[in-house]
Amino acid sequence: MSGQELPPQLVYYCECYVNARRIGSFDAHSPHEALNWVRVSLITVIKALDDAPHREARNWLNHGQHSAARDLEAGKPHTLTLKQRTTQATWTVSPIASPPTHEACTHEARA
Repeated sequence: MSGQELPPQLVYYCECYVNARRIGSFDAHSPHEALNWVRVSLITVIKALDDAPHREARNWLNHGQHSAARDLEAGKPHTLTLKQRTTQATWTVSPIASPPTHEACTHEARA
């Protein structure tokens, strides 16, 4: 063991809320995996959306993922919110630092 600390790894915590109620969450290990989770859930609901939120969703699917990936790679969170009548759906992806797996095991063994 070198005694050198490794930088924390990022986990991307994904959540979806509808009208402030969490309806799903997912832990991703890369920006691509996190955005894929958002993309799949968005594709699932897009056909039920009215024109304006449908256009917003389509715009994010076609153009918004690149800037979202840049934000996530820079350690910044990403949020997508769509509103339809009285319903608001929000997808968030938050990068969270976590210790490398073997370091976490070492800390547990010491405790």
